[in-house]
Amino acid sequence: MNADRLLQDTLREWAEETPPAPTPDLAGRALLLRRRRRRVTVVTVAVAAFALLAGGVAVPVLAEIDQPGHSEPGRVIDKDASADPGESPPRHLVAAGNVVVSAYQADQRTEEQDGVERTTYTWYLYDPGTRQYEKTRWGWLDVAPGMRRAAVLEQTLPASRVGILDLDTGKVTKWIPLEHKAGGVQWSPDGKRLAVTTYGGYPDIETRDPHRYASHARTGYYLVEVGSGRKEYRPMGADMEGRFIGLGRLDVRWSRDGTLLMVPAEPGAEFETWYDLEEGTKEDGPMYEGLDWPPSGASPDGRYYTVGDGWTAAVKETRTRRTVPGSGGSMTLAWVDNERLVRWDCLPNQHCGRGMGERLVLTDPAGRNKVPLTGARYDDSPRQWEPLITRR
Repeated sequence: MNADRLLQDTLREWAEETPPAPTPDLAGRALLLRRRRRRVTVVTVAVAAFALLAGGVAVPVLAEIDQPGHSEPGRVIDKDASADPGESPPRHLVAAGNVVVSAYQADQRTEEQDGVERTTYTWYLYDPGTRQYEKTRWGWLDVAPGMRRAAVLEQTLPASRVGILDLDTGKVTKWIPLEHKAGGVQWSPDGKRLAVTTYGGYPDIETRDPHRYASHARTGYYLVEVGSGRKEYRPMGADMEGRFIGLGRLDVRWSRDGTLLMVPAEPGAEFETWYDLEEGTKEDGPMYEGLDWPPSGASPDGRYYTVGDGWTAAVKETRTRRTVPGSGGSMTLAWVDNERLVRWDCLPNQHCGRGMGERLVLTDPAGRNKVPLTGARYDDSPRQWEPLITRR
């Protein structure tokens, strides 16, 4: 069996065995990071080399053991991880278990004119044909659970239609026209519906001028059934005078079980509002979810949950509420299973803080075993990037 066939069969088996879960939200993380923006400098650090099959077929990865006075180099702790630890952003598939970096934003550029700061970037999407992350022409995208389809918006945002992209062929199989232009899109956890956020203008801006902000602000959202193309539009603005003034992108997103929608910065709301899908009535938010919670949330078995401040995070035991010793560090992104999660992490023997690059790692809740998945990124360099994580 060749490598291509092995990869396809493995992905298909994992997709069939694993119930789909939602994608950690880039917009929510971006909102928190913007409010707590850090400027860091480049630090040159040697990264260990790993023998990996080109194209990201799952292979054993050697783990670093981060325990004071104790080192076991060469210990194999994970046989289902695909990594590109020498690259940032990665070129080859980054994955662990059923969690995969399906795409990422990179090449960020920010320009300011007339009191408006406009940020642009490029999306890179994993291509199973080339077995690498490839530069795209899309202005915004999200990958469906199962890694078969992506929802895409054209480069000039906001866009007047949303496309359904087949990842195997790289072709758009369906265009869904929109009467209200969209700047963001997210798949439901079951991969059947889309939440499409609409805007008056380009969404990725910052300004303290409420008049300029108004022309770019969120106008509402669609609920779209992908199979039939049926869509429902719900107009809904953004807080024009409160704490969110100046932040253009305020995407609507799904709850992890797909039963609710979260709307950040609704006028008159304290922080975020949760809505029922069918009637559009307000509901209480789910536990461990929302803009002030790390993307990873609770572990699948509910034993652990993560807390953070938008940049750092720690793991707590649900029953005792005690922090797991050694679990503090940079943001946690996704649980792979009950005992492993993907998070940002500082390089070995370096203090986490300003001026320090971070890389993606696979680790246990206590942070003892760390498998590097990518090289380190830096906020003020071309190597700054933000991953989109999908269940496969």
